[in-house]
Amino acid sequence: MASTATLHGAPCCSARPVGRRHIAAPSIQHNGPRLAARVQQRKGAGERRSALRVQAVQAPPEKAGASTGSAADDSGVYDVVVVGAGISGLTTAQALTTQHSGVARRVLVTEGRDRVGGNITSVSNKEEGLLWEEGPNSFQPNDSILQAAVDAGVADQLVLGDPTAPRFVYWDKKLRPTPSGPDALTFDLMSIVGKIRAGLGALGFKAPMPDYEESVEQYVRRNLGAEVFERLIEPFCSGVYAGDPKKLSMKAAFGKVYDLEKKGGSIVGGVIKLIQERRANPPPPRSPALPPKPAGQTVGSFRSGLRTLPDAMAARLGDAVRTSWQLKELSKEGEAYK
Repeated sequence: MASTATLHGAPCCSARPVGRRHIAAPSIQHNGPRLAARVQQRKGAGERRSALRVQAVQAPPEKAGASTGSAADDSGVYDVVVVGAGISGLTTAQALTTQHSGVARRVLVTEGRDRVGGNITSVSNKEEGLLWEEGPNSFQPNDSILQAAVDAGVADQLVLGDPTAPRFVYWDKKLRPTPSGPDALTFDLMSIVGKIRAGLGALGFKAPMPDYEESVEQYVRRNLGAEVFERLIEPFCSGVYAGDPKKLSMKAAFGKVYDLEKKGGSIVGGVIKLIQERRANPPPPRSPALPPKPAGQTVGSFRSGLRTLPDAMAARLGDAVRTSWQLKELSKEGEAYK
């Protein structure tokens, strides 16, 4: 029977720099050992640092995550507790331990399931040489995820798609090519009305931004129309996020596109302003430590499937990853979380 835990802390989707006055202080209760955490001020290196005090350190042995190294220790004191060992939680924990170890020396990652990786589910049949994904099936190889692969030691296992390869969407009983370059006006995946609606919306002829956080579906329907959402964006979300675009946050999932409208009042206006900003302030050169990637839009995976990355990150984090610990409650007491 899976054990449960009660964590009281800051929202699990956010991370705060250690050393600020108000930080997350999870209070963890486990079926069996009791874990209680509290914010504790301690002095170190000439400064006051906030830490998380966790009493009763271990999950039952059969529930603990696999270990080849550790970002945690046996003192029960943690600088950061990350709730969730999906790809977001693991990349956060890995970045803290590899790039910010000076302020986050002790990191704990808790996961309610008995495995890491969240929705990422790679399955293989070695006898028949088959590999398939039952969750997301690819990712966009931006530099941040390539850096995560480098830090996890699996950059040599990356596989990137050919940007010039044709892409298709199965719609209305037919495989139809997605728009690319000059054929954007003639492709048959969308109707003429749908194309006109998308073009006008991209230029700014659409409803204004609401004062609440939009889902991917809400944002795309408002800006580009129903056909773009149903025939292009929804299939893309299922492949990359294995999630429901009705529930996915547009700001979180497609932050760069979301920012375009905020920047320029419309998607096209935002693109124009972004080009102007980049001309005025060119981005820094790409790190030579990152693996090369082809020019153009592409997708990526690993030779043994997407599970390669979360498994490698969990192995690097070692005993800092605890599985079968479930978030039950968040509460605030005064100016601190516990």
